[in-house]
Amino acid sequence: MINAALSSMWGINKFEPFTEFFRQASALGFTQFELNHAVNSAMLNGMNGYRIVSVHEPCPADVSVGELKKRDWLISSTHETNRREGVNAIKRSIDLAQKFGAALIIVHPGKVDIDTALDNKMRELFRQGKAHTPEFTRMREQYVAMRAARAPLNLSAVRHSIIELAEYAGERDINLGLENRYHYHEIPLPDELDDLLNLSFKNVGFWYDVGHAETLDRLGFFPHEEWLRRFGAKIIGAHLHDVVGIDDHQAAGSGQVDWAMVARYLPANAQRTCEFQNFNSPEQVRAGAQWLVAKGLVNAQ
Repeated sequence: MINAALSSMWGINKFEPFTEFFRQASALGFTQFELNHAVNSAMLNGMNGYRIVSVHEPCPADVSVGELKKRDWLISSTHETNRREGVNAIKRSIDLAQKFGAALIIVHPGKVDIDTALDNKMRELFRQGKAHTPEFTRMREQYVAMRAARAPLNLSAVRHSIIELAEYAGERDINLGLENRYHYHEIPLPDELDDLLNLSFKNVGFWYDVGHAETLDRLGFFPHEEWLRRFGAKIIGAHLHDVVGIDDHQAAGSGQVDWAMVARYLPANAQRTCEFQNFNSPEQVRAGAQWLVAKGLVNAQ
């Protein structure tokens, strides 16, 4: 048995009925599960008996992640009506976690409202092997400047939202994990995370995503280790997955992540979740879990 959760990400659009995800994951040695942000209410039927340890908002995803972004129903929105919708979506996830006895919610703290075309262009150049060209550097500098100019407005909305959500979750004995993100325009950057964690709520911590930190490192924004060095003691949970190039959610051990570095910082009491995408085969999921055991990141029960 594996002393880590498997995210339901692996089962999305892969198993029908969705309870088959739990059956196959159990056969691979998992006894804990995380409900990810693509699980809607209909998919929750028949889940009795499975141990849910964490919920990744917005779950239930009856309004999808993509639709929330399209409508700007995010906790970072500068439009109060939209911000409230974002807060309510996360409150529904908190309620769901309470129903299943899960103590952890993974929170995406929104984004800075800028044009993201540069992000797409930078990633395209990276995949073309042009990450060290003057063109790539100019794009990155422009992207950084654009974000910095706009960020204070969105960060003010996020602070307001986190205060409200922390109080709501605290009344239900639920902890919020603020997750580092895959795209640079998303919130939080390291200094922003420091600010949000200094709001001093005991039930708000850092949810460390290995693949996201690795990807932003490879794009030249922050060293992966900065997240661990600065916030290692505040990690309450981690998404464990590997990265090939800048493509994440690979089974652990199949990419280029420095897992020995991760193991040095990850607190013993932090929740571990294998967040492997559905393109990974059952054999790759099993091998990824065994890799994490071998590297000392996960215990075998």
